[in-house]
Amino acid sequence: MRKRSMLVVAGAVALVASLIVGPAATAKSERQAAGTVVIGHDQEPVTLNNLITEGNAYTTSLVTNVVLAGGSIYNQNAKLVPYLFNGPAKLVKSNPLTVSFAYKANAAWSDGRQVTGADFLATYRTIMNPNWDITSREGWEDIASVKVKGKNVTVTFKKGKSYAAWDALVASSPYPAHKMAGKNFNDLYRESLDVSSGPFKFSSWQKGTQLVLVKNTAFKAGKPAKVDRVVFRYIPSTPSLFQALQSGEIQVTEPQPQLQIVDIRKNSKFNVQSGPGYFYEHMDIQFGPKGHPALKQRYVRQALITGINRAQIRQALYVTPGLVASAKSLPVLQSLIFKPFEEPYQPNWAKFGFNQQKAINILKGKGCTGGPAKPTANNSDIWSCPGVGKLSFRFTTTSGNQLRALTFEVAQKQLKSVGIELVPRFGPAGTVFGQVLPSGDWDIFMFTWLGGPTSSATSFGLYGCGGDQNYMNYCNKKASDMYKTAQFTPDPVKRAQILNQAEKIMVNDVPSVPMYVRPGFLINSTGVKGPVLNPTQQGSTWNAELWSTSN
Repeated sequence: MRKRSMLVVAGAVALVASLIVGPAATAKSERQAAGTVVIGHDQEPVTLNNLITEGNAYTTSLVTNVVLAGGSIYNQNAKLVPYLFNGPAKLVKSNPLTVSFAYKANAAWSDGRQVTGADFLATYRTIMNPNWDITSREGWEDIASVKVKGKNVTVTFKKGKSYAAWDALVASSPYPAHKMAGKNFNDLYRESLDVSSGPFKFSSWQKGTQLVLVKNTAFKAGKPAKVDRVVFRYIPSTPSLFQALQSGEIQVTEPQPQLQIVDIRKNSKFNVQSGPGYFYEHMDIQFGPKGHPALKQRYVRQALITGINRAQIRQALYVTPGLVASAKSLPVLQSLIFKPFEEPYQPNWAKFGFNQQKAINILKGKGCTGGPAKPTANNSDIWSCPGVGKLSFRFTTTSGNQLRALTFEVAQKQLKSVGIELVPRFGPAGTVFGQVLPSGDWDIFMFTWLGGPTSSATSFGLYGCGGDQNYMNYCNKKASDMYKTAQFTPDPVKRAQILNQAEKIMVNDVPSVPMYVRPGFLINSTGVKGPVLNPTQQGSTWNAELWSTSN
């Protein structure tokens, strides 16, 4: 699984022309098959290679995590537990940081070859190969050597590079050395995945409709799968997804927060699990050459965040409909580094409270013209600022997600009342994540980052100068140096102090607008036993081999 890089999560993909056969047309035969669980999801992978940029999506990991098994995995308590490893990875030496681990004697690939240290070594070399479009090399680039002997591996990091998230990094899913040799890695597993080290293996992929996994009978490193097949049904609109759930066409889904969940909770045919996790909603701002020039001005960004009533959006979309119990259970997020349930969390962004008149005054004070004198609901006057033009910004996110669309509509109205215009630029997940996000050709981009307990330690990747996943092209040298230092500070208390200091510097720059830690939901019909909500990027399929069905 992807433990180093943060995974992107957004709304549903747009309905594609190739979706000729709808979910209902094939659901009956799937449900009649013994031991089949049908999972409904609103996004479809672009590729099954989750190391490259196009595969850096949660929808990809839901499939690959049970096919390409990790050395360790995150359980429902966000704790790393050995999976292909025969025990936890061990710290051998602190300077230089040296760790060792071993794969289980019975860890094998579905084609009969053994999972060995050679697979980890080949994965490391592939990640570090500049020819491949790897999402993130952070942590891997700090390795000095990888020594293998059969199932045993020793990883030594460079001197002074005591990588804080080493345990999650080495636990990453090894790729098969014998399948990667001589291949163009950017194209590997784009259409299928021909080998497995986990409880399931790839069977078929009808793009635009469904992807099928079957039980891997060669899997001996853990408990065998109880069901014969897992079918991922891709249903690209919120209403259709919940209609399929209600009609029995799908049995399990892990939807983003949607209004339909309120009614599902009242239905005794379904189990609904919910809770906070390591995923947060935010609006990133583009600093690069393809972004709007006005957004490179700090005062414009500060006016932007001041003109958005984040608490009102939270109340209207989550609290009032009953998706969460109260405003207290879903506080406005005031940190991009820590989550409210993490001990080091500090409300560093609280300094930017909602004040529409203040937003107007900021712009007027910088010589901007053409905007309103005071905030009004029906305002149509948009500011223009010296040297940077009209404050009209492209707002990018994925299409099809009702709650995401409502978030945009509310924010659009709030900002228009102070003279800032948002223009929707919605698109399919595969396009906006695989192409638009890494291209930097956007102004404001709303999506969700999904990670795990080590995410804060790797904040440099998102907010450091030149960070692998810093798609905003944001750079504050002082804050960046501190994020880099934190990345190599093993002591969690000292690391948290450094991270909070760095964020306090970053806050003034407003590279992003934090919204809230999005509540996670996992819904299953009572005919399926075993699904357990996981708060990390490991995903809802983390224990799919333990699922059983009465159909």
